[in-house]
Amino acid sequence: MNQEHLQTDILIIGGGVAGLNAALTAREAGHDVLIMDKAVIERSGHAAGGIDHFAAYLETGPEWDTRKAYLDFTAWSSRGVTDLSVVEKVYCDELPTAIQRYEDIGCSLRRPDGSYFRTQSFGQPGPWWVNFNGKRMKPLLGSAIRKSACRVLDRVTTADLLVHDGRVCGAAGFHIREGTFFVVQAKAVLLATGGTNRIYQNPTGLSFNCWMCPANTGDGEAMAFRAGAQLANVEFLRMTVVPKGFSAPGLNALVGMGGKLINGMGEEFMEHYDPMGIKGARHKLAHAILTELKAHRGPIRLDCRHLAPDALTHLVATLSYDKDTLPDYFQQKGIDLSRDMLEVATSEGMQGGPTEVCGSGIKIDRDCATNVPGLFAAGNSADQCRSLHMAVTSGIHAGRALSAYAARLGKSGPPIPERLVKEIKERVFAPMRESRTLSWQELEDVLQRTLTEGMGPVRSEWGMKKAWQNLDLLDQWKDQVGARTYHDLCRSQEVYNMLTVARCMITAALHRKESRFGQCHYRLDFPETDDRRWLGQVTVMQDAEGRAQPVFRPIAYE
Repeated sequence: MNQEHLQTDILIIGGGVAGLNAALTAREAGHDVLIMDKAVIERSGHAAGGIDHFAAYLETGPEWDTRKAYLDFTAWSSRGVTDLSVVEKVYCDELPTAIQRYEDIGCSLRRPDGSYFRTQSFGQPGPWWVNFNGKRMKPLLGSAIRKSACRVLDRVTTADLLVHDGRVCGAAGFHIREGTFFVVQAKAVLLATGGTNRIYQNPTGLSFNCWMCPANTGDGEAMAFRAGAQLANVEFLRMTVVPKGFSAPGLNALVGMGGKLINGMGEEFMEHYDPMGIKGARHKLAHAILTELKAHRGPIRLDCRHLAPDALTHLVATLSYDKDTLPDYFQQKGIDLSRDMLEVATSEGMQGGPTEVCGSGIKIDRDCATNVPGLFAAGNSADQCRSLHMAVTSGIHAGRALSAYAARLGKSGPPIPERLVKEIKERVFAPMRESRTLSWQELEDVLQRTLTEGMGPVRSEWGMKKAWQNLDLLDQWKDQVGARTYHDLCRSQEVYNMLTVARCMITAALHRKESRFGQCHYRLDFPETDDRRWLGQVTVMQDAEGRAQPVFRPIAYE
């Protein structure tokens, strides 16, 4: 296969919302920017198909619509895992710029009359969700990138980071259709590859029918871990509520517009689980449905029949912004939300932050920097960022930090470690050998079952240790995984990265001997939340032997 060497000031790995916003900001500062994405940037990442909501306080007067209210809510709803000093810098300071960025690319958050359509859900003290038509948000961002003269490597999956003397100096990857091997030297590198999906069994039986993007498989988190960076909040399982048998986003719109959850007894039940009822936190909704079904009070249905006609019209239109196939699902099932209740269930699990305002993944500081010089993270890859609003703001903030870091290095960054490049290339293309016949799907299926059984909504030391033993068995087989095409080679790399993330998840979950955020981390052997001992983050870092080692880091709140 061919090999190409490229050089740039700033390398962005991941062309989703965070990555593209970082690239635009760094390019505006005058730096040479190169983006590597395993898809095509106009339709890649979690928001590839569109999105309909952006969380923002707008300082309109009410107490709930202020910076202070947002920080207070973040501290309360994500207590124990959020660092407010980071949130204030990567979100609050950049929010005005983020809103203006939407205007600049031609995807306004406003309605035609200049106002905002706002709804409330997931425990918010007021209607922070700005509803907007984000169907073409990613193509518009991609167009802005092309016009800015950023260089883009579409359909190139990143195999690993390049590290020289403890400093990140670039990355290597390959084209998933042609096989060309790319070596990119950079002064600074941003990981913006999203969270970890496809790591749990999907109730639909279809791995790629995910709530979030199935191509986001923890690649950035695994690469950062191997490079020596700390991960944080990775013990938490994230789930949502979806139409039964079809995993699709839409809960925010359904709840925000006033839908009701009804059990098989005909009762609205959310008030038994949260004082805010159906407006409560997402993890409370998932926990409540799991509990109702366990108590044989199913099926669970979402009722929107009481909504006014104009509200229903807005709701149905909004649902198509996230996923085109959701209205198709309603049509094929003969479901009319003005007439019928919609049966719902919990989605597949993913490794993700426990709330809409706090993430999980690569631990960052107030400059989106990791503990490894030259390496930064933003968006759902980072431990303090979650959802679209923080993907945009953290991307912008990371772009500023990357620019400042690259400027300090002067004309050239660290040299490329040629020996490491050779090792990565040999490892990456090894599955193409004819002797390797195990499919990546087989390995992924077993990994999914292992985590679903041992690291699901209900956990115990025994179950997690059993899951660890199963991962040991999988390790014995991973060198037998083969690939006949470069696309299969990409999938095999994804499974390897998921195995790395799974180890980190179990390590952190075993270390946190308490329960926190409902089903996100519920331990049968430690069922209570213990702020006295566990108010803080569990971080995971690779030791000299390559093993994941946990450390508890307390967080003080006023």
